Amino acid sequence: MVDELSPYPDLPTLHARFAEEGHALGGTVGAYGQSVEGRDLMMLSVPATADTERSVTVCANIHGIEYISSEVAFGVVRALSTSLGRGLRERAAVHVLYCLNPDGRARCAAAAGVGRVRDFRKNLRGVDLNRNFPRPVDTGWFRLPFTGSDDEDAATYRGPAEASEPEVSQLCTALDELRPWASVNLHSFMGTFIPPRVADRATYRTYARLCRAAAAAQGVRYRRLASHWFDSYTGEQEDHQHHVHKTWAVCVESFPVTRSIRQHLRAPSAFWRFNPRDVARWVDNDVPAVLAFLHAALDLPRPV
Repeated sequence: MVDELSPYPDLPTLHARFAEEGHALGGTVGAYGQSVEGRDLMMLSVPATADTERSVTVCANIHGIEYISSEVAFGVVRALSTSLGRGLRERAAVHVLYCLNPDGRARCAAAAGVGRVRDFRKNLRGVDLNRNFPRPVDTGWFRLPFTGSDDEDAATYRGPAEASEPEVSQLCTALDELRPWASVNLHSFMGTFIPPRVADRATYRTYARLCRAAAAAQGVRYRRLASHWFDSYTGEQEDHQHHVHKTWAVCVESFPVTRSIRQHLRAPSAFWRFNPRDVARWVDNDVPAVLAFLHAALDLPRPV
């Protein structure tokens, strides 16, 4: 445990917690690939309790500094033994990829969270992994100007080529095999639901309903951040999942920025801008939303 980042665990402790909880549920923990620096990319798989081929995924910590996302993912695993979680397992296998960027997380821990956000957000080669996914062809007229950069020093540097980073390419391979029906991708610290960019109005409205179902399960309700017109593909995970894997996908940004400011008007480090000190409060707030989104998505046919 790194004292300056307490109560958040270091990587070995994080792995041990997921393994222990997963085994208690009859699940398995294994590596689906390795990071640039050779760290294992881990996935906990909990089988469905009914005869079904459907699966869902929960992904976290693609930005190394966003430790709270892994805590929410752990909360989802623990919830699988509750009534709502058991109901989800009756409908689908649950795969939790709880640290997509172990190199960034380790670098953040080594610096005790003190430094530039961009240095902890990206992978070892300085790529924002959530801008590195292959982008669908965008025929819309609008382009967001700030969501992906070709500048290697930028926090949102997209990399030299799509899926150039092993963390992304190996995740894409894992998703090809899993073919999840629905996925929740956990981040911080905006307090929003961000669905993928979709062109047709019917799918756009469906995502609005899914996000409302998720928000209705929360105490502090997050808003949906989306526009049918003012949006573009940025190389983010939910765009790739929806358009390539035919998955109902959403980004959940935990710990709203207003609560971050309330926690520290001037945060003592970059880490404490993105992560709440009261972990349990935001896990308890967001886990029901994750489960509600997945349940609602399983009520639907796959995206087309």
